[in-house]
Order: sequence, then structure tokens, then C-alpha cells
Amino acid sequence: MHMAADELIHIYSGSFLNAQFISNVLDENNIKCIVKDDYQNSIIAGWVSPGSENSIRVFVAKKDVKAAKEIIKKARD
Repeated sequence: MHMAADELIHIYSGSFLNAQFISNVLDENNIKCIVKDDYQNSIIAGWVSPGSENSIRVFVAKKDVKAAKEIIKKARD
């Protein structure tokens, strides 16, 4: 999957488990997403950023934002 950075919209920040849940729900509904783990990336880079509850972020294509938010809301209800 290839999406240019300017096409990506941040839709979630939080825990790893919630990000995985969101990623799975979006995938089941044919919406592609990218999950970024800033904490893990800092470890790989050789320095550790203080762990934070918002270290995992989920991005979707600009064209999918509305549908993604609706799908996530339904899945959480």
C-alpha cells in the first residue's frame, strides 16, 4: 500500500491494543490504514522517548476519513 504523506489524516492516538482494534475494524471494511508506533521507533533509532498513552497513531487516506470515523464509532458502540 502506498499513500503519500500529504494524503494521510491522523484519526487516532492511544494505546497499542486500541490501535490494533481500529486497524482490524478498518481492514474488515476495506479501508487501508497506517499504524505508527513512535515509542517503538525511538527504541529502534537508539534512543527511548518516554512512553506515552498517545505513542501509537493511526492514519487513513483523506478520502476515507469520514467513512473510517463512522465505522470506528459503530464498532465502539
